Amino acid sequence: MTSKRVTGRQLRHGTPEEDLSPGQSIVVEKRGGKRFELTRIDAGRVSFNEQMDRVFHEIPPEGKRVKTNLARILLEERE
Repeated sequence: MTSKRVTGRQLRHGTPEEDLSPGQSIVVEKRGGKRFELTRIDAGRVSFNEQMDRVFHEIPPEGKRVKTNLARILLEERE
């Protein structure tokens, strides 16, 4: 695992964490001597359909069934 050293100022004025590949880390050294390590961890590829199935399994069916336009609800939530 490789690491890259940056200062707190460089972290505030840029986004070096976006250039990291999985497993790489950035060591941030602040002026007061504090050190932080940011490590990129990718959970892997996630399927939208699997996520939606998980949500539907968590929601218990209650009451009378009603036809719902799920696409409209998702678009409204994004706005």
